[in-house]
Amino acid sequence: MKRAVASKSNAVNEKENIYSLKGFSKVFKFTLTQTFKNKAYIISLVVFVLTMSLMGPIQYFSAKSSMSASESLLSNKVKDAATTNLIVLNETNVSVDVESLGLSDNGLGGAALDIIADGSKTASDVISGLGKTDVAVIIRFENNTYKVETVRAEDSDIQNEELDKIGSIFEEGFNTARMKAQNLDQEKIAMLQKGVYTNSVKTQEEYIAAKSDTYTQNQMMGIFSVYSILIMIVSTMSASFIVSSVTEEKISKLVEGLLVSVRPMALLMGKVCGMMVYVITILISGFVSSKVVNLVMEKVLHLDMSAGASAGYDFAALFKFGAVGLIIILVCILITYLAFGGFSGMLGAACTKTEDAQSATGTVTMLVFIGYFASMMITSNDKAIVSTVASLVPPVSFFTAPVYYLTGRISLPIFAASLLIQIAIVVGICLLCAKTYRKLIINDSSKPKLRDVLRAVKG
Repeated sequence: MKRAVASKSNAVNEKENIYSLKGFSKVFKFTLTQTFKNKAYIISLVVFVLTMSLMGPIQYFSAKSSMSASESLLSNKVKDAATTNLIVLNETNVSVDVESLGLSDNGLGGAALDIIADGSKTASDVISGLGKTDVAVIIRFENNTYKVETVRAEDSDIQNEELDKIGSIFEEGFNTARMKAQNLDQEKIAMLQKGVYTNSVKTQEEYIAAKSDTYTQNQMMGIFSVYSILIMIVSTMSASFIVSSVTEEKISKLVEGLLVSVRPMALLMGKVCGMMVYVITILISGFVSSKVVNLVMEKVLHLDMSAGASAGYDFAALFKFGAVGLIIILVCILITYLAFGGFSGMLGAACTKTEDAQSATGTVTMLVFIGYFASMMITSNDKAIVSTVASLVPPVSFFTAPVYYLTGRISLPIFAASLLIQIAIVVGICLLCAKTYRKLIINDSSKPKLRDVLRAVKG
């Protein structure tokens, strides 16, 4: 009797509209509840949040380490100075300003300073009497040029690096002294010592972009890198979570009970939207936690977090386009999620065991990586025709279209056409998934081959 009732119920279900959203809220709530009860999902959330939180400090200390190494090479400060005596022979009419030398600040505070400016000794006299820890600094005007030369003894304990830094210290100090001799104030001296700013070589495109406040190819590639990484995170996470969730419910026979009161489309959309909330929660939690950590480091520890902004992916780049740009990015991410999420749900419905779920997840991930790597190769060719085609052809368009539009590579009509194509793909995937769910979700046999899935969809 029970079997007859079940058969009748299934028969009724067959006649009902498989695209109906009846039971959507039930599946959505159930998926959301089960997701946040699952230890694996909770661990994934915690790991992602911790990774995002630590990204700022890691970038900061990495950048500071690199900057410290560079500053060490460029700085005139002498570490562990071996010099004990500095004999300065000044053969010019410019008095050496001892204060401007900053010997104490530059690590030479323990060295005795002897300035000879009365012509009582020659360079040969000074050099001939140098000891192992003595350095002679000879300042002269020769061939219409001021020269600062440093000399050490043959058997000196002083290394070349220290000798070079001493020369740089006296060069800067002497330049300051001769500028003061011309009655220049400190502000003008600082301006003259800055020299002339010379930028790196620019192409025509880079020069025009800089003047018109648009985005160069390098800037566009930087924004693309950030956006594409975000798309990869959302897509791969959705694939893994949705396939696993669908497969688990199918193996546990829970889905058979759901299909009595829930239509296939509602089952699909409830599952996808439920997992979407989880993915959004992860992204928002990770972003907020990273901002909180950065604020603590800036406000409490008084560290300049901008020092590490270029050390890795700067997700703040996505906020450069204002409120409208942020909305466009979020809409495009949502569309991409629905496309890959729906496809994941269709593959999950065809799985009958855990091993099948791993294979299905790999298929979706491979598709995501194909789109990512193809878009990387395409965006390196910054031509109008390439940008237009890449914005209209999926799956590449999921990665490129919003970046191309926001950086001025494609027009609004092209971008609108790209969105329409993507939305059509999402709708098509959802309709196909509803058929797949109806035919394969209660299949207990071995995993169907691709042709069997297509037959089920066609049927």
